[in-house]
Amino acid sequence: EKGTGKLEHPFYGTVDVVPFGTITRRDDLKTAANQAVIEAAFWETIGLIYPTSQSDPGSDVIEAVAAFNEARAESTQQSLALDTPVERVTFRNRYTALFGRAKESLGAVAAAQDDVRQQFDGIVSSVEQGIDTLVADPLSLAFQTILLIQAPARAAAAISARLTAYRDLAASIISGDSAVANSGTDGRQANSFQAQDLYATSYVTGSIVSVLNNQFETKNDALAAAEEVLDQFNDVATWRDDKYAVLDQIDTGGAYQQLQEAVAVTAGFLVSISFSLKQERRLVLGQARTAVDLVGELYGTIDDQLDFFITSNNLTGSEILELPAGREVVYYV
Repeated sequence: EKGTGKLEHPFYGTVDVVPFGTITRRDDLKTAANQAVIEAAFWETIGLIYPTSQSDPGSDVIEAVAAFNEARAESTQQSLALDTPVERVTFRNRYTALFGRAKESLGAVAAAQDDVRQQFDGIVSSVEQGIDTLVADPLSLAFQTILLIQAPARAAAAISARLTAYRDLAASIISGDSAVANSGTDGRQANSFQAQDLYATSYVTGSIVSVLNNQFETKNDALAAAEEVLDQFNDVATWRDDKYAVLDQIDTGGAYQQLQEAVAVTAGFLVSISFSLKQERRLVLGQARTAVDLVGELYGTIDDQLDFFITSNNLTGSEILELPAGREVVYYV
């Protein structure tokens, strides 16, 4: 059934859930007197984060990302202290290092689509040629950085490649050599953190824009993408909390609140579209079957699905003729 369901759990009580991951079925016709064993994992859901029926989920995500972009740029401008030459040089050096890493990693993703690559290269050139001017104008610098990071998310690269790129870039900040800051006696450490925070939080939105610009084929793919976005956000949020504690500063919360909203709406969007996508299921054969016979039973048609079934299950030459008992096969419904 589409939508969320209620799981009556003997220990946790009744909770709202959606199936997540692969559903596996095993029919023990002879060994266990016609017993069927079904294995499924469930996600507990919070309905409030999902888009309402009166709104367009995709538009909600776009609006949430736009709100973050504005809040993130304003927060960067307000939080930086660049009053001395030493503070400006320290910030510039930290920003340049982060910029170089993003340029190298995301450039490979942007190269998958010509118009995206041209946009990405244009922003790179703009930042490189005007870095000194941009450092003196943090608002413009932040907007340019966000555009740079989000541009490759729209490229026609595999969704796994895009999400991996953003996840690895965020991880290089939150678990790298500079993950722990010292309070210091001036604004240099705080300024370095603001540069890192600008990139780390924007990487999360890069993943958000990536899933928004992707056509998911199966329910599992959509839910796995939602889990990836949520995990990235949680990792970055934990790192930010630790940083603010070490620096003995208080986060005003403007950019964080908008990022949290964008992540929640994105998760809701992905769960929402997953209800209309194909669900992957696995079946352990209780007896030998032919591929033609099995495809006809599982899909109700043969001509349109036989090649897909062979490919998705990586069938060998002998298995195309006969699938042995105990063989696990994948199909989509």
